[in-house]
Amino acid sequence: MKETSQRILDAALRVFGRDGVSGATTREIARVAKVNEVTLFRYFKSKNELLRQVVMQSSKRYEQVFAEASLKTPGDLRRTVRTYAETYAQKLRDNENLVRTFMGEMNRHLKLCRRLFVESARPGRQKFITYLQAAQKARLVRKDLDVTIAADALTGMLLAGILRRPLTDSVYSNARYAETCVDLFLKGIER
Repeated sequence: MKETSQRILDAALRVFGRDGVSGATTREIARVAKVNEVTLFRYFKSKNELLRQVVMQSSKRYEQVFAEASLKTPGDLRRTVRTYAETYAQKLRDNENLVRTFMGEMNRHLKLCRRLFVESARPGRQKFITYLQAAQKARLVRKDLDVTIAADALTGMLLAGILRRPLTDSVYSNARYAETCVDLFLKGIER
């Protein structure tokens, strides 16, 4: 059962990334997953629910970065922010087609895109913000910093790196870009 569900989610990720929200059909997703459409609907009640599950699944992996994160030294802060950024950037790279599709279709499906991305990003984003607030209390991060905006700034820089990747691939690597974003971020937030 779990294998079939995962196969459908993997197929949906490919089809949504390739065909967009409007162009993707449950028939095509079922074909790519090698199941019939009835089976698809047994697992997911609608195309939008399937899309929601695809987005939610892709967002879960980076939340755990903060589970055991320490704040005893500036090195702890740097290490945790680097790990978060690397994991987030990898998530974006793994889902690049889906990210590009959503960015392109955002105006046509603004409510759906906003709901899906806000919902999927909320847990990880909140953990990052909470971690930065704790770092402020530990005197590792500037007190005058709005950590919510800072967290969004870092994730925005990483997103921009994925969007411009085809233009910069021959100039510098994804890893180098993410490292530079983290370096700029840390120099801006540390005390």
